Amino acid sequence: MPQAAITTIDTSVPRRARIAAVGALLAAAAALAVTLGIWAESTTARPSRALPHAAARRSSASVVRRPAAARLLGGSPYATLPFPPDRDDRAPTRGEVPSLYADGLSCSTGCRPYGAELGWPLRPFHQQHPLRAGLNELRPGSLHVALDIQAPDGSAVYAVQPGVAEVLVRSGPDARVEVGNYVYWHINPAVETGQLVTPFKTVVGHVMAGYGHVAFSELDYTGNYVNPLRPGGTVLVPYVNRVPPVIGPPSLTADGQATVAAYSPQTLVRETTYVTPVLAPAALAYRLSTDRGTALTPLEWAFRGTHLLPWADRSLIYAPDAQAPGYSCFASRLVCVPRWVYRVAGGLTPPLPTALAPGRYRLTIYAWDWADNVTALDTAVTMTATGWKPIGDFPTALLSPSGYAGESETPVRGLAAWR
Repeated sequence: MPQAAITTIDTSVPRRARIAAVGALLAAAAALAVTLGIWAESTTARPSRALPHAAARRSSASVVRRPAAARLLGGSPYATLPFPPDRDDRAPTRGEVPSLYADGLSCSTGCRPYGAELGWPLRPFHQQHPLRAGLNELRPGSLHVALDIQAPDGSAVYAVQPGVAEVLVRSGPDARVEVGNYVYWHINPAVETGQLVTPFKTVVGHVMAGYGHVAFSELDYTGNYVNPLRPGGTVLVPYVNRVPPVIGPPSLTADGQATVAAYSPQTLVRETTYVTPVLAPAALAYRLSTDRGTALTPLEWAFRGTHLLPWADRSLIYAPDAQAPGYSCFASRLVCVPRWVYRVAGGLTPPLPTALAPGRYRLTIYAWDWADNVTALDTAVTMTATGWKPIGDFPTALLSPSGYAGESETPVRGLAAWR
């Protein structure tokens, strides 16, 4: 199988000593618990975002009510969500949007590699493990090429497909071993190049100190990275997520550009040296309609992560202040909160149309997670004589003529990715 071009996915810094002063930890837990309590109160008390006519009635009937996180730990899917779940988030109606995976591209679904066996590369093999990051999350030098599976340092990592081991990098932040169609990152190799490997019997390596996860990549027959969680093709069975994505209030400019924060909470949350974080969504899209629900635009995909997306598109997908918590946070803190903010209109999609009569319209933003759960958020927007009425806090960097997309599009090779 051809070897994929190396796309680094992590930056390395030495693991800092974990300072576990009991008083400081309790104080941090209490502070977060207070914050979560405030979220619960504000979510309950805040009035719904004003929606026109039928949209308002439909939203009140189909709103997805999400329980507020009440404790720092204890498995809450919202423990690392940076804002309260929006009470106006709703489940789409039947047929309102397609599946994330129905894009017709090769290996968006199916294409399980030959000989690959069902199970996870960590013990227990046939139980789900928590996820720390997904495909296409923004990194300093790449979009994330792997699925990060949370695991204590030193955990044994096993192959899921038979084949011959190839130690691609033996040490350092990008240490990794390839067996068949799969690459196992951030491990101290326990095999040699040319060694025969048996699924769930051969230990290919152990999770490196300070990393707290194994990054699990999958390559197709051409050597390109694909989504390890795709339906019909994943070996990571069982995998279940019942918590739909969360979408924050969008920001809008007069010329129709829009950004939004969105997150994918997870059903399975555990504490190792850190609490399982919320993930980035797998896809985002929008549709503009009249105030009575007649579509004025097709479904516009801000991004659709069935495959690894081009690095050159990162500034068209992410807003300038988007970022993962980073290696140092996960290596030294219990709670790490990401910031996933996206260009939902005006990046890879057209801005909202401006050749419309003044009046009120409905902007619906959709978010998908890797389990194909979908959330919709309806927002009333207003066209004026001078353009769209701005709402929210739009990133000033995107208001310049060159915008955020004017940066160099060359990946930072040799800079390992923090995860």
